[in-house]
Amino acid sequence: MSHSAGHAIPDPQSRAVATAPSMARVLLLSTALVVLYVGVGAWGFVFTPDALGIPLVWPATGVGLVFVFLYGYRLLPAVAVGAGLIAILFTGDMAPPLERVVSVAATVAATALGAGLLRRWRFDPRLAHLRDLGVFLVAGGGVSSGLNAVVGAYGIAAGSEQAAFATTWWVCWAADLMGLALIAPLLFALMGGRFLLPPGHDYRVGGTLIIGIIATSVVVYLVPLSLAVALPLSYLAFPLIMFAALQCPVQITTGLIGLSGALALTATGLGYGPFAALGLEHSLLALNAQLGLLVITGLSLTAIRSEREAAESRARDHLESLARAGRINLMGQLSATLAHELNQPLCALTTYAQAGRRLLQRGEPEAAADALERLEDNARRASETVRQIRTFASREAPDRQSCSPAEWVRNAEALMRRELGQRGVALQVNVAPELPPVAVAPIQVEQVLVNLLRNAGEVLAGRPDARIRLSVYRRRQELVLQVSDNGPGIPPEHLSRLFEPFTSFKRGGMGIGLALCRSIVESHGGAFTARNGNAGGAEFRFTLPLEASHGHAQTDRSSGG
Repeated sequence: MSHSAGHAIPDPQSRAVATAPSMARVLLLSTALVVLYVGVGAWGFVFTPDALGIPLVWPATGVGLVFVFLYGYRLLPAVAVGAGLIAILFTGDMAPPLERVVSVAATVAATALGAGLLRRWRFDPRLAHLRDLGVFLVAGGGVSSGLNAVVGAYGIAAGSEQAAFATTWWVCWAADLMGLALIAPLLFALMGGRFLLPPGHDYRVGGTLIIGIIATSVVVYLVPLSLAVALPLSYLAFPLIMFAALQCPVQITTGLIGLSGALALTATGLGYGPFAALGLEHSLLALNAQLGLLVITGLSLTAIRSEREAAESRARDHLESLARAGRINLMGQLSATLAHELNQPLCALTTYAQAGRRLLQRGEPEAAADALERLEDNARRASETVRQIRTFASREAPDRQSCSPAEWVRNAEALMRRELGQRGVALQVNVAPELPPVAVAPIQVEQVLVNLLRNAGEVLAGRPDARIRLSVYRRRQELVLQVSDNGPGIPPEHLSRLFEPFTSFKRGGMGIGLALCRSIVESHGGAFTARNGNAGGAEFRFTLPLEASHGHAQTDRSSGG
């Protein structure tokens, strides 16, 4: 009885497939193939309880399939040599010489056909996907093993009047398929460029599982137990294989599957264990069914785990790409924000520096000292703005202090009153009396107010009777700050995207200010809204939470909101 193998093209997605070997390597690989082919074939023939000489298991098919798949069709002659030696050494006079030659030729053809199918279907020998497991079972177990079983059954049926072809083919195919399933995955794992076990694993777990498989096999097959006890105990191999498939490298999982199958088949072939007591036909059916389920379970879980890890790796790569894009975007936003926020204090620095120089030239040192003091304040404000933006961008908690709302408003008004006056815009400020202090990063809140006042001033520039109203009042446990104007209002189509970064309906706008304002307010635990007023114009309102110690005072408003 002889059997098959296959070969795959080097696939960029399958690094386990080797490149075409040199002639010296071909000779070395051919020798290894023949030795291993004959060795496992001899092992199969040792356990031949059937009078017709049908082995209980036939792993030679898997050996040929793996070698030819990994190293090419140039190893097909070695398959023919191995199959010929098996025919000469073990089949004896069971079949005429011509039939043995035909059997060897058919074995080589089945090997080539199986290899061609695996190649055409782009089989990955790492068995890292459920699809590859299905391809392996169809091309290897179905086509190659099926054709080899036809050859073997035909030879046996032709040489014996007692052997029916259909029954003999089924027995041959079951033995061939089981040998393929037990040995081929292990050889793929070891010979597919991965003789060395991958680093980062605790191989004590693998050693413990090997000991567990051996101990289980000894108890089931060598300890004298009743059939009712031994048969259920034989399934103890399943949780061990399943654990290995989920926790260990594929070399260990396939090795445990091969070891478990070899021990079970050897013991059964020697007449030990619960399956041997059932007789050949029933033992083949029961044992091969159990081992088949064991192989499918172990390899399926291995493939599922590999797919899951690959998906997690792709997700990590995607998140890293998003993180890089986010950092690049943040750098762009930070640069734009710095340019946006530093424009006003830097302009003020220039103005006060020029004023101070003129005052000194005119001999007015006291007035120059006042200009220099204002220059120093704006320089400190620019520095604080940079520090606050860096803190905000790095997601660090800003330094907060308990401040009076009137102080923020006064600072923002002082910064913007001159600019608004130049644009012909009147600024009306209404601050409710006796407002409690609020714990905030004051420079950030001032930044929000300045942004809102500047935006309103730019929209109102050149309009008759242009005015802005800034109102600050308390509403229950919130402080409300509202900036409204009598301009054209916000275009309705822009309301839903008003706070998106880099989205602006203002000519020359960068779309940074409002997005930053809302982020600042939300980082303080408040809320930021925008709408068009009932009497026209735009209305921007944000809230800041008051401390619980301030109680629940009634709503206090100095101006409508």
